Amino acid sequence: MQRHRFLPIRDGNQNRRRILVIFILCLSFGLLSCDRGKSVLDATAEYQYEVPPQTGDGWETSSLASVGMDEVPLINLMQTLNGMNDHRIHSVLIVKDGKLVFEEYFQGSKFNLAQYTGETGFDRDDTHNLCSVTKSFTSALIGIAMDKGFIESIDQKVFDFFPEHSDLLTNAPGKRDVTLKHLLTMTSGLQWDDETYSYFDPRNDMYQLFNHGDPIKYILSKDLIEIPGTVFAYRSCNTNILGEIVHKATEQRLDMFAENYLFSELGITDYEWQMLPNEVVFCSGDLRLRPRDMAKFGYLFLNGGMWADKRIISQEWIDISTHKHIDRNNFTAAFDWADGYGYQWWVWEDIYGVEYPAYFASGWGGQWIIVCPSMNTVVVSTAGNYYTETKIPIESILVHYVIPSVLHK
Repeated sequence: MQRHRFLPIRDGNQNRRRILVIFILCLSFGLLSCDRGKSVLDATAEYQYEVPPQTGDGWETSSLASVGMDEVPLINLMQTLNGMNDHRIHSVLIVKDGKLVFEEYFQGSKFNLAQYTGETGFDRDDTHNLCSVTKSFTSALIGIAMDKGFIESIDQKVFDFFPEHSDLLTNAPGKRDVTLKHLLTMTSGLQWDDETYSYFDPRNDMYQLFNHGDPIKYILSKDLIEIPGTVFAYRSCNTNILGEIVHKATEQRLDMFAENYLFSELGITDYEWQMLPNEVVFCSGDLRLRPRDMAKFGYLFLNGGMWADKRIISQEWIDISTHKHIDRNNFTAAFDWADGYGYQWWVWEDIYGVEYPAYFASGWGGQWIIVCPSMNTVVVSTAGNYYTETKIPIESILVHYVIPSVLHK
């Protein structure tokens, strides 16, 4: 469950963004200065790059050199990480030109639902809590349901799918105007607060969601505090309604629909959804997948909806869902690390001055699926920064290690 919020513009936001940029760049350059003090030979002696193994899971693996990438920046990345005390990164994977070319796992504390399990160490067989990366999967399932004709349009009214709750419109007729598009863009206007109080506090809406006998009715009964379509506010209630709309429209619970139309098609067999009461799938966070399977999802979008020469999702949905529908110039974030928002995907136009247009799924703690069409690249990373500051931001990894590896001259 991510902790970010877009709010109407307030004076001084651009200054806060500049301060954040300067901080991250200073941190990044500090890390790079250590790398520059080492020769390539020294780095190679300490860390040897290896081609990811073929495991029969559907990935074609290959070397960095075979896709024109330079090993040295990624060797330097590994040297940096290996030289840090508890960097809390759990995995880094890179897909280039449809091939898995980089795959590294690290020691770190294992968590289940953000609670430490007492175990440490990650490998390719470990599933990881995706947190809010899950939202992008839910968006994709809406797209597939539309492709299959189960859902007519994103302009359909939400309450059309829930006639049993039409009584909630009597005292709040404005809710009648909420559409799927409003849910997808986080502009429904429905009140939601899962940050002010602890997740173990009954005043927390997420606590209520997991303990209410009818979680969807609980969401739909929340006050409408903004006119639908006017204010972006990052609220997990929107995504969970989307998941139940898939259930209503297809007569398949969201996890079953995902198995039938997405996971089985991608060869994903090891996964876990969290469940809410009343057979409702919790689909705004906490889906568990292997990083290799996260990369499959990213590559599915990069490859225009195709996997193994079979269409899984339409190019039209990919284009519209990863398009910037919410502009940072109109809606600013308290933690301003994105340039916009699509349909449950974030958008970068560049990364702190480095041209790397991308769209990405982001989750609390450092979970990332980053898709860069211009470089034909997907980057996946998982981490355990749930209750601590991030030591090496993903932006730094991209700008100073991944991009130089891809674009070396």
